[in-house]
Amino acid sequence: MKKNRILMLFILFALAVIGAFKINELKNRTIEEMVIFNLGSDYNTLDPHLFTEMIAVQVDSAIYEGLLTLDREGKYTGGVAENFVENGNIMIFNIRDDAKWSDGSSITAGDFVFAFRRVLDPKVAAQFSEMLFPVKNAENYYNGKVSAEELGIRAINDKTLEIELEYPTAYFKYILTLPISVPLKEEFYVPRGDRYAVKLEDFLFNGPYKIVKLNEDEIELEKNENYWDKENIKIEKIKYVISKDFRVVDNLIKNKEIDMSRVENYHLANYKKEKVLDTFLNGRIWYLEYNLENRYLQNKKLRKSISIVIDREKYVNEIKKDGSISAKSVISDIITGYEGKYRNSYPDKDYFRDNNITEAKKLYEEALKELGVEKLRLNLLSGNSDPEILEIQFIQEELRTKLGLETDVITVPFKERLSKTRADDYDIVLNTWSPKYDDPLSYLERWKNKKNENVWSKTEYNILIDEISRMNGSNNRDKKINEAEKILIDEVVITPLYYSVENHYRNPKINGIVRRPVTGITDFRWAYIKK
Repeated sequence: MKKNRILMLFILFALAVIGAFKINELKNRTIEEMVIFNLGSDYNTLDPHLFTEMIAVQVDSAIYEGLLTLDREGKYTGGVAENFVENGNIMIFNIRDDAKWSDGSSITAGDFVFAFRRVLDPKVAAQFSEMLFPVKNAENYYNGKVSAEELGIRAINDKTLEIELEYPTAYFKYILTLPISVPLKEEFYVPRGDRYAVKLEDFLFNGPYKIVKLNEDEIELEKNENYWDKENIKIEKIKYVISKDFRVVDNLIKNKEIDMSRVENYHLANYKKEKVLDTFLNGRIWYLEYNLENRYLQNKKLRKSISIVIDREKYVNEIKKDGSISAKSVISDIITGYEGKYRNSYPDKDYFRDNNITEAKKLYEEALKELGVEKLRLNLLSGNSDPEILEIQFIQEELRTKLGLETDVITVPFKERLSKTRADDYDIVLNTWSPKYDDPLSYLERWKNKKNENVWSKTEYNILIDEISRMNGSNNRDKKINEAEKILIDEVVITPLYYSVENHYRNPKINGIVRRPVTGITDFRWAYIKK
């Protein structure tokens, strides 16, 4: 018994020593050696073609590179392609002579052909394969109507790539900057198949960095010595860690164990005071979505009464308290139109008046009469994170006190919320959407082909979206975009609430980073450590 007790004490002592060593190791490292970046949530895969969430895109953008990339100002510039020319629907790219894989082999035009065929292969089932649908025959190939050889992408020679589009596509160059369009070396991939990009030995990189350590909680990167522009990459190492509890994150920052991380609103004032906070719009919209299979919610007056009664300024100032911006539209301020930002041409301030209690009550009473009921009780579905719970409770109280509409709040984990919405197992859901590329269509296509054509102008809306998708940038295209957006708002398909922001702690020694506003990516290509 005594021996067991002594053994247990020894084990506990050993663990304490190891733990202390680990903490001291972190505290003793210098930022000159490594930047530690907290991702804040899990990722499913680092396969650039199969990403399912933007967290993975953060890592993938550091370890892979496509034909094009964005410069500091967000303008298109050469990535793997040194230059390109456009002639109608045809784009010709010249591959850099010094563009290499991390194993030292040259990147060829054929690597892009193989990659595009993989993304569009229906057996692969890439979640965002439709991003490449502007390529000639891409959708037909995805649907099994044509062969891979009929895709509008071909290698003229090892260093020359041709891409033919089905129609002019205003945003396609942006797609070519994203991981979905990065190359893939056939000789490396084929022997691995489903094992590709799972274990460290099954990765091949072509971006500024390469992974040197990979486990469930950490991804350690080092500068890729075979990257064509390696001389301009100043930060030698980046370590991505995953800490989901942002109260814990605050302590890690305080202990100098994290150099960069998204932070919640617990201590924003302190971060602002210390001038270590970067705040920026990420393009994400939060909104209420109505289950239009519910016969009560098919009543437009009911939906509108809910939409206009909510006090959005109170919402963002007293509930969010993080710099979020109230929304009366679908498309964020950060999205580009034909002449600068789209919202500059089509401001949303007059789309409707919110906190309009008198009009909302009138519409609500009319809706009850039309529905033949004296009162209603609906459920409100949301995620179960702390911010979401506060938000859905605020909405519940707004509807109860201002309209007399009683609701039951249901909070569930993210994946369950997703499955419930897909199964139409809800009445009203607090939902969110984030653009994947810099174009209004990245929002508007979210509601294309939705059901309930008898409830709202779905057919007209779908026709508009198809028309817009085939138009190149122009004032007329922006006008059509606005027509489609107004259908969503006027017919209250959704109720926009706010555009979220990201608040990121940044060690003040780190300079030169670029925040990509649409994807939320932190770009380290020009970053450096101030000595």
